[in-house]
Amino acid sequence: MKKYVLSFAASLALLFSYSLPITANGSVVVDRVVAVVNNEIITLSDLQREETLKKVEAKDQRLLLEDMIDRRLQMAAAKAAGMDVTDKELTEAVADIMKRNSLDSKQFEAALAKEGLTLEQYKTELREQMTLSRMFNKSVRAGVAVDEAEVRAYYERNIKNYSLPEEIRVRQIFFRVPEKAKPSETALIREKATAAAARAKKGENFVTLVKELSEGETAALGGDLGFLQRDQAIPEIEEAARTLKPGEIAGPLQCAGGFHIIKLEEIRTPVKPLEKVRDEITKMLYELKVENTYRTWLQTLRGDSNIDNRL
Repeated sequence: MKKYVLSFAASLALLFSYSLPITANGSVVVDRVVAVVNNEIITLSDLQREETLKKVEAKDQRLLLEDMIDRRLQMAAAKAAGMDVTDKELTEAVADIMKRNSLDSKQFEAALAKEGLTLEQYKTELREQMTLSRMFNKSVRAGVAVDEAEVRAYYERNIKNYSLPEEIRVRQIFFRVPEKAKPSETALIREKATAAAARAKKGENFVTLVKELSEGETAALGGDLGFLQRDQAIPEIEEAARTLKPGEIAGPLQCAGGFHIIKLEEIRTPVKPLEKVRDEITKMLYELKVENTYRTWLQTLRGDSNIDNRL
């Protein structure tokens, strides 16, 4: 049964982004006013119930009280704007929650009781959350948008954040060594490869040498292996390429079925194209704008109100 109740509570939290409150532990405290927001008061017992709800420690009381003040201000703004949640809307919302969780009225109230809530207490919390959500959408989200120019500007300013692993472009002259070649045959092939490497290092056109001497499929492509991430290249070629600058030549290297003479053509650090990260950037900028707009809106509400924090 405990597993069922926790699942039900999680469903409500998911629907309304708000945990169900838990009743106080029954300890007796002397109540007092800890804040006045315009004509409303917040008492110590109110704050303690909020502590239980949010599961925060007493040392965080000041921050928690500030959050409560902000919510009172938003609720007052919603009332002034005529955005209160009606009884009909609240009833429909509760009915929808019961339907989503396949509960009838008795089962729903029993589940709430397991969480220390009466139906009326839950409705009070739900009404507030619905009102705050409605007010937030109208006063904050409705005025926020991100255009293409902002996305592109952010991308260009932070291009390094979208860098991909470094890549190398290599050409090769390849001399195949038969699988069962005798040592003497291998030695002759090595001599040919050494002679070809000497010609390349003296400045002969590398592509011309590829067409004249190279074996294998890459010969038709001028020996071009294309761009490779360093860890994707044959280990011996990758290691040799690390000591080269673009235009320099190394080899012959004996690996992968023969002798390779390589020329490092280019080193690049590619970046993800804007098309691949546009949605990611748009979402990030939108959320940042929403947060900043929300903070500005709260500051305006506070500036237009009389707040007496006595904690």
